[in-house]
Amino acid sequence: MIGLFKIFDSHVHFYSNSFFKFLVKQKPNRADINTELKNLASKGHIEIPGEDPVQLAKRWVDIIDKWKIERLLLLGSMPGDEDSVVKAVQSFPTRFAGAFAVDPNSNQLMDNARKRLKEDKMRGLLLYPSLYQISVNDEWLYPLYELAQECKAIVFTQFGKLLIRPREYAGVPTVTNDQFANPKDLIPVAKKFSGIRFIIPNFGAGRFEETLELGKECPNVHVDSAGSNSWMANHPEKPDLKRVFQKTMAVFGSGRILFGSDSGMFPRGYRWDILDNQLKLVQEMRIPVPDIKKMFYENLAALIDS
Repeated sequence: MIGLFKIFDSHVHFYSNSFFKFLVKQKPNRADINTELKNLASKGHIEIPGEDPVQLAKRWVDIIDKWKIERLLLLGSMPGDEDSVVKAVQSFPTRFAGAFAVDPNSNQLMDNARKRLKEDKMRGLLLYPSLYQISVNDEWLYPLYELAQECKAIVFTQFGKLLIRPREYAGVPTVTNDQFANPKDLIPVAKKFSGIRFIIPNFGAGRFEETLELGKECPNVHVDSAGSNSWMANHPEKPDLKRVFQKTMAVFGSGRILFGSDSGMFPRGYRWDILDNQLKLVQEMRIPVPDIKKMFYENLAALIDS
């Protein structure tokens, strides 16, 4: 199925060398950085990329050329690693767009966000409310939303269950607070900042019904289909992916669904099986070809290129 449709993947983590260094520096009672990196690689059976993010970007271009994929949205998943994504995007601007994670508790939050969105021309930012233990509706974040709205930036907002495999491999605990993991918390924000295009990854990562309620209320909210969607196995209804797509289509329509693979770590590289399975599924569901084109390319291109 891969190669039949143009693909713009909304969800690829750019796990750079500096990402892993920032990560292991968070570990309590750590050894020297090189030892920690070796231990991380061994535990996760993963590769740590070289120090040049442009070389990593070139590797991604070679991979997506192999799978006939046009574009990726690269996610800088660690606050502080923005430069790696900026360099990757600047090296291959027709293949990549970039988004960056923010630490809402940083006193440099706004200065950094302005630089990244206005000077570096990054196209979006990532919020992890449960990880940083702040409500998306906290007024502290309103200046950030105003900036995003001004810059026509997209705002990824991670709700539901948060799994960060690199943290697990590094021995850095992922401490989250479910109080801040409910997609419905975004309803007043999305209504107040109606010019922002919000994206909820992984169909809400287990908070599926709440994500559907959010989508009914707020036409500026999108969802992505990223990854294996392992949350389905622990969901009370235990839906399959077909049922998830059916319910999501009924609420969001084809115009607010984005394909994502949740790729990132090597040597696995691009998760072509996720793409192949989802393409097969939507065709088996007899979703019209124009709608498939929207979900797998055109919707994200409209958000990024506007």
